[in-house]
Amino acid sequence: MVMLFVLLLQSCKSEPEPPCLTCLHDINVPLLEDDPSEYPLVSKLFSSIDTIYLENTGAESYVPSVDEVKILGDTIIVRSDGTLFFFDRQGKFLSRFSKRGNGYGNYRNIQRFDIRPSAHEMIILDNQNDALFIYDLDGRFKRAVILEDFVTDFVALEDGDFLLTNPIKYQQRDYRRGLWLVDSVGKFKRQLVSCDEEFLHVSINNPYLNHIKPGVVGYMGIEDEDYFYSYSGDTMKVTCRMTTDIIMPDDTKKSDKVFTNPKKEYTKCGYLETDRFLYFVATNYGANLVMALVDKREWKTYRMYVYTEDFYRNAAEVEQFPYLVSCYNGTFVGFFDAGTILSQERYQKEFPTIKEDSNPILLFYND
Repeated sequence: MVMLFVLLLQSCKSEPEPPCLTCLHDINVPLLEDDPSEYPLVSKLFSSIDTIYLENTGAESYVPSVDEVKILGDTIIVRSDGTLFFFDRQGKFLSRFSKRGNGYGNYRNIQRFDIRPSAHEMIILDNQNDALFIYDLDGRFKRAVILEDFVTDFVALEDGDFLLTNPIKYQQRDYRRGLWLVDSVGKFKRQLVSCDEEFLHVSINNPYLNHIKPGVVGYMGIEDEDYFYSYSGDTMKVTCRMTTDIIMPDDTKKSDKVFTNPKKEYTKCGYLETDRFLYFVATNYGANLVMALVDKREWKTYRMYVYTEDFYRNAAEVEQFPYLVSCYNGTFVGFFDAGTILSQERYQKEFPTIKEDSNPILLFYND
């Protein structure tokens, strides 16, 4: 009996099998080369682009920023700091949800949130409490799932399980890293993706998980492998890998100090993915920043633009994305806030009704 227990314990701690790389595509994103002179027109890439003016009827409906967006049928759910705002597809304000506090059923922060349509649930990741708080869509508290590890991003699966990820060594404690699966009460089931425990150099508060389409979740691996994965039907696959002209030195990989040598290190962030497009940002911390959009039908990579002091002017002149903040089941979501629109003549002409107290405008880029 003791021997059986030991074998089970070892199997729980064993590393996942390396994923099959037969369908691997390399995406080359040079960070040190000159900025290309031509950029794609985004209106030519997507099947449709919807512009949604979020209604502001007063203090209850005012959205100061857009941190994350989910779409449930005809309802748009916008996270702004610790509050969720509900709008219809025409931008009409429906309601707001906020239970920030220390009492029963309250959360301290919203690191990420997700929805589980089949159960009519919304799930909030509060990584200050190391817990998932689950509510119904009317805001009634249902239960909390206590997490054993520090988690930076998650996805709620329709079968009740959760995908959890943490790329960093947090407070030098022995928390799990990589990507793993837990059941509906937070019990560990299986490690899906691991990373080198000596590798410390990663972006911290960025999305790593996305709903590509119903039943398929995308995962951006960290820089020790630079793989992009998809999870479906309890199977993990590698779809592609990023390559760059910056090679991170071994001492940098194992250093707990960020910004050690910006010309020799880089990170990926801003990850979003749909069934057709993969979007992410590669940067060596301000020296260069490339927003890459990959058409997965042809595995063609578009460099959207490189960060400069003339960021918004360049974006306006070449018909680029606004700030992309989220994606959900086939739709990228970008937004313009009132300050950005009022600071640019082109945007003022395009959105003439925007005032200083206007809510942000959402742009849905649909596959």
